[in-house]
Amino acid sequence: MHAYVDETGNTGANIFDAAQPIFYTAALITKCNFDVAYRATWKKICDKHGIDELHASVLGFGGIEPMSRDVLSLFKKVDARFFFSRVEKSYLLTTKVFDTFFDSGENPAVPATAYNIRPLRVILTFKVAMLIDEDLAHRFWDMLMARRESDARALIPGICQTFLDRIEAIPDARSRQIIGDAFSWSKEHPEALDIFISGRQAKNGHMPNVVAFTNLLEGLENFSQRWDRPLKQIVHDRQSQFERTLAEWHKLLSNASDEPVQLVGETLVVQKVAGSTFDVSAAQHSPGIQIADLVLWLFRQYYAKKEIPPNSARILQYVSKRAWISDFSFKGVDAQMTEKFGPALEGDISDLSSEQIARGREIQEAIEQRRQYQVEQYEVDGLMPYQRANTIKQVEE
Repeated sequence: MHAYVDETGNTGANIFDAAQPIFYTAALITKCNFDVAYRATWKKICDKHGIDELHASVLGFGGIEPMSRDVLSLFKKVDARFFFSRVEKSYLLTTKVFDTFFDSGENPAVPATAYNIRPLRVILTFKVAMLIDEDLAHRFWDMLMARRESDARALIPGICQTFLDRIEAIPDARSRQIIGDAFSWSKEHPEALDIFISGRQAKNGHMPNVVAFTNLLEGLENFSQRWDRPLKQIVHDRQSQFERTLAEWHKLLSNASDEPVQLVGETLVVQKVAGSTFDVSAAQHSPGIQIADLVLWLFRQYYAKKEIPPNSARILQYVSKRAWISDFSFKGVDAQMTEKFGPALEGDISDLSSEQIARGREIQEAIEQRRQYQVEQYEVDGLMPYQRANTIKQVEE
């Protein structure tokens, strides 16, 4: 299995570029080495339509429409599959805020359930987003991108105070309490949070490119399992700024443990696309990347609500039915949570037995007891919750 990847919307560290609020990734996925097996076929299509190579943004619909039937015929011949990703940069920033201040392994004031149970984490993330405006977003991003650790930590109290000043905008008391406790503790302990990483390559890990690439690897792993064949090669469009970062990320995840990790309501396997290689190529040397560029451009036109001509629309329809689509955005994640956890989140407490309610309150009290213990113990030994083992057992004893 082979994958050919293109991307657009890269603004580097300037994730606030209003002209490019979304980072997009697309991939052509085939069971053969498409660049080798179909290079001659692709050249014939390009020659027939008078182009040296396909750049969808240059051709536009006027150039794509005449060759759409040939492209679609090729897709059917190779039984092509596709991956498509959207990363909304404003949502990415909000998740970075949440991971920074609400990780219960680092911030003892945060209940473990608020961070480690995914639907609860997403709900609280959405509420934190209500407090973020452009100025606060820039200040937080400056903290992440700071070159010196002392500069980054110096920004924490002011950022936290701004969140606290806006806390009344949160609609429910329990969320106000959790969010307020998290930022109050962080304000008083700026030395504690693991917020600083040095070096450009390390900081690249915060960028939408890496989030999209991680989603890509998950999608490719899914196709690999469906087809019951391993991924052999990823060919990524050459772009110098993130090549090294993506190569390192691929190495990390492809060599990670394949042991399942049990989370609340979920099972996670960190390892993705084991045994595959990651290569970069200029689009002119890779027909597969040119096709990924075409698919990506068409999807962008669709999301921009442009009128899609009939032949191009047929390509989009074919691709959509055979694609793994990842939407890392407020709207996309909300839809995912509703689909997966909706019935549980919308349940009525009256549907529970008195025993279930009592057991729930017992668990809640234990979690709160643990939280208070962690907060108190930090003042004694300066250890993060993740550094202190068997805390619940210690509390109970």
